[in-house]
Amino acid sequence: MGWLFNELLYRPLFNSMVFFYNTIPGADVGIAIIITTLIVRVLMIPLYRASIRSQREITIIQPILKELQVKYKDDRQKMSEELMKAYKEHNVNPFAGILLLIVQIPILIAIYNVSLNLFKPETYPALYSFVTLPEKFNTLSFGFLDVSSPQNIILALLVGLSQYYQIKLIIKRTQPKKDTKKEKKKKKSDTPEVPDFATTLNKQMLFLMPILVTIFAFTLPASMSLYWITTTVFTIVQEFFLIKTIDKKEGVK
Repeated sequence: MGWLFNELLYRPLFNSMVFFYNTIPGADVGIAIIITTLIVRVLMIPLYRASIRSQREITIIQPILKELQVKYKDDRQKMSEELMKAYKEHNVNPFAGILLLIVQIPILIAIYNVSLNLFKPETYPALYSFVTLPEKFNTLSFGFLDVSSPQNIILALLVGLSQYYQIKLIIKRTQPKKDTKKEKKKKKSDTPEVPDFATTLNKQMLFLMPILVTIFAFTLPASMSLYWITTTVFTIVQEFFLIKTIDKKEGVK
């Protein structure tokens, strides 16, 4: 597993950063990190597309899911069975988002290891034949940011803010549209409404996750925070265009 991780993730990412550092005029390691990050995100677009389509379909069938939750609120096993049937009938994969998360974890670990070892010659992996080792890495990026130093409060705050905005957009995207007539009927009805777990969890994470991410980013090298900001901003822009493309393809206004 260690060899597989090294050859499929760590070594390609390391070589990519060194290659772009050598190629880009000015030898800016921050730009090399950003370009490498963008390449990784582009390669993951198919997974993001599947995840967004699945979340969008779950939002559409949310009223059906809530009805099942109310109907089988006293029988958890039956509720799970009926929910899975509903997912299958509407061709929805509720685990698409989990698969995307699982794929991102080893990539994040690889980027973290590269960030730690990029400026340590004794830890360099074997470079590809078309990649040459620079005599010395200039750790100063954009003329003012030392990407090798930890505890950069400005970058850590930017990481937290970008994470907050991304989660907010996710909540907005996955929030089903309210039918005012149905809402009025629900208020008159005595049937208790079963809270949607995903919606409740997202609302709780709206503030908790950015705070935790900010604290965590503050302890990491600035290069890692730069990767985090780039990937979050790219994901936000990517989701906007992917949703428009999916809606246009399926004829949804």
